[in-house]
Amino acid sequence: MAGIAVRDLHKSFGPLPLFQGFSLDCPDRAYLCLLGPSGCGKTTLMRIISGLAEPDMGDVIIGSVRVNDLPPVERNVGLAFQNYALYPHMSVAENLAFPLRAPSRRRRYGGAEIEDRVKQISALLRIDQLLHRGVNQLSGGQQQRVALGRALIHDPSVLLLDEPITHLDARLRYEMRAEIKLLHHRIGTTTIHVTHDQQEALAVSDLIAVMRDGGLEQFGSPLELYNHPATAFVAGFIGDPPMSLVHARLVERSGRTAALLAATSLPLPDDLSALARAAPSPDVILGLRPHHVALAEGPEEGAALATVYSHGMVGREQQIMLMLGDDLLRYRAVRSTPVKAGDTVRLVISLAGAKLFDAASGRALARR
Repeated sequence: MAGIAVRDLHKSFGPLPLFQGFSLDCPDRAYLCLLGPSGCGKTTLMRIISGLAEPDMGDVIIGSVRVNDLPPVERNVGLAFQNYALYPHMSVAENLAFPLRAPSRRRRYGGAEIEDRVKQISALLRIDQLLHRGVNQLSGGQQQRVALGRALIHDPSVLLLDEPITHLDARLRYEMRAEIKLLHHRIGTTTIHVTHDQQEALAVSDLIAVMRDGGLEQFGSPLELYNHPATAFVAGFIGDPPMSLVHARLVERSGRTAALLAATSLPLPDDLSALARAAPSPDVILGLRPHHVALAEGPEEGAALATVYSHGMVGREQQIMLMLGDDLLRYRAVRSTPVKAGDTVRLVISLAGAKLFDAASGRALARR
């Protein structure tokens, strides 16, 4: 196995810069998810690591070896593509064996060894009963297993997964998350998994690198990113659902620091008051989870007026999107609430456990 490091990467597409000094470390045997919106550079970074794309500057290191000058086949990486890229005219067994019969590896493996490895990897992925079938006869989940098997059959030091379960339906995606995580526990191959789905990243990864516009927004464990987002972008991206981001202004009320949201003033708890003293300006962003918001049953003091933007059932819960000033706020109701778009409701907002970010930079406020 081998760790992966990229150092000071630069990459542009014509006049458009993407990476400008990007660096990242994936420890040996770790499962790292590259998470971010479309266009942030996730797949390009994976292609650079695999050797399918070249950086303009910077280094790619696998284990202790700088691999910039090595072709993909000599980097000993396994790559599973988003669209599976299976050969439709071949059987499952032939697809699995193909990397071992490629010209670059043909002399390393005899026929008996290839057959043994196909049996081993198909048993590991529970597709050993499908070896005689054509890939067009398989379900999406089965095709995904074949693609994973083909990436793993030559025992790579590094496994690279490009949106591996995007094309599956919701039930199969849930099942394949568990399968991929279990597979990693069994074989321990250092893995980089590209996804834009934060639920997927939280479910399978040891580490998450949140990317934005070719930069690294935050790097850490799933719990670290969930509990301590470094920026408002991360707070609004991680979680199920993610935090609501509400613009506010810090004011003094009766000797206490308060946050002015729309026309409502909310006193800050002591921990947020300490952070507010480090704010470079009074303009801040509050990060609120759904449990910070409740619908007022009557004319409660300090309640904020909001407008119902949309609502719908998610599982057993009703999710209501509320417009507070110019910001959208998520609320989860444990029982169905009779509302419709355009209704005005009163909110009780708790700031206990809320997050505070500088409005200009988006960075989380920290004590001086």
